[in-house]
Amino acid sequence: MLTWINEKAKWVIVIFAVGIAVGLLAMDRVPKTAQSYPIVEVNGHKVSSVEFDTRIKMIQQNQNGEQHLDDEQYAQLRNDVLRSFVRQILQDEQIEKAGLAASVVELKAEFKNNSNAVRSRLVQEAQYRLAAIQQQATSQEDLMQRSQAYIASLPKFMVDTAATKEDYEAWLETPEAFKWGSMLQIEEELKTKSVPMRQLQVLVGASVHPTSLEAKWSANRRLTDFDVDVAFASNSDFAVADDVVDTAMVKGYFNAHQDSFFVENDAVKFNYVVLPVAATAGDEERIREYAMTIYFQLADTSSTADFEEMARISSEDPGSAANGGILEQPAGKGLFVPEFEKAALALDSGAISEPVRSQYGYHIIKSFGKTTDSTGAVTAKVGHILLVVNASSETIDSLERILTGIKTEVDAGKDFAAAAKERGLEVKESEWIGHNGSISAVGYLRGLVSYAWPNENLPDESGIASPVLKNSKYVALAVKAKELKAGARDLDMHFDAIKNNLKAKKSAAAAAAYLNSVAAKVKEWKGAADSTKIEKVSLQNQKSSAEGFVPGFGYASTNLYKVLNGQKVGEWGPVIETELGAVMVRVNNKIEPEASAVETAVKDEVENSSRFVGMTVFNEFVGNLEKGTPVESNLDLFYKE
Repeated sequence: MLTWINEKAKWVIVIFAVGIAVGLLAMDRVPKTAQSYPIVEVNGHKVSSVEFDTRIKMIQQNQNGEQHLDDEQYAQLRNDVLRSFVRQILQDEQIEKAGLAASVVELKAEFKNNSNAVRSRLVQEAQYRLAAIQQQATSQEDLMQRSQAYIASLPKFMVDTAATKEDYEAWLETPEAFKWGSMLQIEEELKTKSVPMRQLQVLVGASVHPTSLEAKWSANRRLTDFDVDVAFASNSDFAVADDVVDTAMVKGYFNAHQDSFFVENDAVKFNYVVLPVAATAGDEERIREYAMTIYFQLADTSSTADFEEMARISSEDPGSAANGGILEQPAGKGLFVPEFEKAALALDSGAISEPVRSQYGYHIIKSFGKTTDSTGAVTAKVGHILLVVNASSETIDSLERILTGIKTEVDAGKDFAAAAKERGLEVKESEWIGHNGSISAVGYLRGLVSYAWPNENLPDESGIASPVLKNSKYVALAVKAKELKAGARDLDMHFDAIKNNLKAKKSAAAAAAYLNSVAAKVKEWKGAADSTKIEKVSLQNQKSSAEGFVPGFGYASTNLYKVLNGQKVGEWGPVIETELGAVMVRVNNKIEPEASAVETAVKDEVENSSRFVGMTVFNEFVGNLEKGTPVESNLDLFYKE
């Protein structure tokens, strides 16, 4: 432990300094005009851009390391972090409202039960201190003396592998324990966050513990098996024509059930046009010429160009560039595209190929030697420099100019569809899209959300049409076709769902009518030894509980539970319409669980409810707080969503 601390201490200062530098550089990205605004404000509580950016970087480093996030992933991360701040503020308000606080007994218990976490934080603090000693030492001898003196002052449980839990707990009772900055930080976190949050979870979930009677009912429902025969006529065999359900029927259903179709969150539907971003012949030639330039440099015996260094700098293969272009698997096993394998196996050891075109781009391949196995199969260890053929900035600019022309005309009053048609473009309609959504056919478009819901603190510069939007595959232009606010009742948003539901009901009715027509044949069915099909009706014998899967009912169906427990054993029941079609059931036998199994299940039911159901209720509680709380987000002032 001591050796490790000494060896690693100097790197702590370096990492810390780099972190500060990165943070300062990142702050430069924030527009000065946005500095005076918080990222988010909830019930008067404000989160600054510095707090927000710090959490973004911490999560990005912990979860993604050096992995690059694309625009959509980064936007999702920002939205998730914003939501985490909102939830934190709302939970802190509830903790304060309920007067929750950590007691001395709870704090002591937390420290005793989390010795590894405490030790980790203390070791980190000791590393900082050793690094500071290293920086302040006037000589090697001074460094050794001061370092050894400091290490000798450390608690036994930090430096002695033979230290026991009792040693740690004894140290906790000494005044020296809370002279550590880390201990004071942990204590503050426990006081203000961890312990009160756990208390709030217990408070909210206190009402969800089932009685033993409820647990017994649930266990019996789950453990009681039934031997059943099932006759099922599927909706898929009785599909109805699209015009069977007309607009008037959909409107009628909507008007009768409006409260089932309210809009939960703000939503927008767009009309849009897109142009695919594709490389032109000119782009192809440009990349080929660049590949040839690299090849000539590497092939020139008088050049100092190094293949592996060139691969690190120029290759666009993320899997091999950092390794100097060298591939982990050899060529010759059929793992690579044919044109690559053919060129790789044709090279002598040390030779470099001219650029080879494949579906991935241009490859400059170097052979590091061939191997022939006992069967005569030849493989080659190779590296490559990959140059991907992408659309150039000039190509993308030309696409953007087309859409900019449409935007200019639309902002001046011209019809969007007419302006697009003049340029041979088809206007398409998106699905309903929320604040965190994207057009499914196009993918994430940075700036679309900002256009749909502009920040009130920003001047409205977009006009009628959106700015020209783009991602790696498309450039796009959109106009808002329809906008809905949360809480509205809207037929358009739910039209297709209602229509499909009504069509399914008609299919189920047709399936039920057919099943009734062949019910006599079904009742003559002798079981597994007989045919498993009567025209459009499938027949099956199986064992299932009320929580299991039964054809026509699905999993854990209320209808299934009623049938299994209410139907006379040995007789076929009536035809029942379900969401999946129509079914008839014969209950052949009911198999009761053993008393010991029910007793064990009841015990597990109570424990699981305390552990999992309580957490579910707490999450629902916080989720409902979010839905009912106005949140002022200024992400658009800092990031163009």
